Amino acid sequence: MTASMWTPLLPAALIGTQRHDAAWPSWPGDVGTLLAQMAPTTPAHWPVAVLRGAAVLASAGRAGVQGQPWPLVPAPAAAPNTDSPIPKGPLYSALYWAFQEGPQRLHHLVCLTLAESRHVLPAALLPLALEQGRRSVALRASLHPVLGERGWWLARQRDIWAFAAAVSEQALQETVWTDGSLEQRIVFLRQERSLHPDAARERLAAVLTEVPAKERAELLMELRTQLSAADHDLLDRLRSDRSKEVRQVALKLLLNLPEATHPQRAVARLQALLTQERALLKKHWVIAAPDCASPDWAADNIEPARPTHESLGERAWWLFQLARQVPLPWWSQHTGLSPQELLAWAKKSDWGPSLSRAWHDVLLAAPDPLWCEAFLNDWPDSVREDVATVLALLPLAQREHHWERQWRTQQLGLSSLVYQVLQACPPGETLSASLSQTLAQAVVQLASDNKLRDDYSLRNLLPDLACALHEAALSKWVQLPRHDDETTSFAENLHALMRVIEVRQSLLHISNRTRSP
Repeated sequence: MTASMWTPLLPAALIGTQRHDAAWPSWPGDVGTLLAQMAPTTPAHWPVAVLRGAAVLASAGRAGVQGQPWPLVPAPAAAPNTDSPIPKGPLYSALYWAFQEGPQRLHHLVCLTLAESRHVLPAALLPLALEQGRRSVALRASLHPVLGERGWWLARQRDIWAFAAAVSEQALQETVWTDGSLEQRIVFLRQERSLHPDAARERLAAVLTEVPAKERAELLMELRTQLSAADHDLLDRLRSDRSKEVRQVALKLLLNLPEATHPQRAVARLQALLTQERALLKKHWVIAAPDCASPDWAADNIEPARPTHESLGERAWWLFQLARQVPLPWWSQHTGLSPQELLAWAKKSDWGPSLSRAWHDVLLAAPDPLWCEAFLNDWPDSVREDVATVLALLPLAQREHHWERQWRTQQLGLSSLVYQVLQACPPGETLSASLSQTLAQAVVQLASDNKLRDDYSLRNLLPDLACALHEAALSKWVQLPRHDDETTSFAENLHALMRVIEVRQSLLHISNRTRSP
């Protein structure tokens, strides 16, 4: 169908059918025969005839289009979907809302529960789930096991979903390491590190000169898995890497190897500054800051020049850098003081801010439960508020003990406590039934007193909190007290909360079916 086929119809269309007095045009061929049947018999029929004629010409034109050959190789057919789909029921219909509008914590919970029950996501939800994985790097590890063969195939069809393409089924194939994305290589190295730590280390060492600095740093972090003295030589060598980020990762990992050469050298430097003095009948420890920078500091990434934005003075800056290269256990071993006593001692020292900041940095790199407890019990003023990060280093039972004490002594309001809980608990982790009941009941009380409506911080956190509570506590919120003066935004918060509870109850049903004999 060419453009000239439209020409006979144009005068009537452009001038107007009421002003057009020519005869109905003719066209050749079968199309012309069909159009002839539409010829208007009276002037009043012209508008309808023109529209019908245009429809015929448009349809004929589309039918005659010869498209361009597709330049790409057609995608291979999807593998047969042999994975176990979730059974029809409330969860099936709730999952769309969960991935479309639910909080990210719910995405993790859905994926972890389905994986535990050996189910995969429905095929219709795979594009939406892959999009969520594209936006959230943290979700990808949980998402991958529930994509199934169909999801892995779909991920290979778009570059933006490559993070999910065939990691699991090819995890120990060399092509993943040589040709895969950075994320696939990280997963590969992590899996090999857990099975064959020495081979994984040698594999990483072989490519460190070939990859960009950011990738070197991210791959190097995987040595955390089964870190041992055998990794010392590689880490010690990387202290002089051309990338500052890589050097910092190497130093943090070395803090977990107290007997390694670098930590021992750092201890020797600091030990020279730490002495005991006698006051009356009692000895006490005294620390001094360096009087000048040492030429050998550069080899251990200690910077003599104080940054312009640094609040510490020059000598305090030097002491801070020296102290943050010393493993935490050494302090108690050398002084005989507990972490709690060391924090109290530092507060009385002129160099307290340098020490407390250094200890905090070391704690994040090489977690120690006793030091975590010491910081939480007596948080130093010089350390920026980072309580949730330190809490996250503790086992859940110890975190909950801290929160229960804070709630009992009213050190934190409910919204601040809930915020801290969500920051310190990774997605997928569930609080104990006891703490969950306490938090759920406190929310019910606020709602009963009609105070929840005005607590904007807390009410926005409720959908996320519903993902972290023990399932036994969710029933308290099913009939949450409501009031006639609710605002639209508050009603939307409660609607999202009820939807999360609906999803969680459906997930619980799936889990119970899997556990039942």
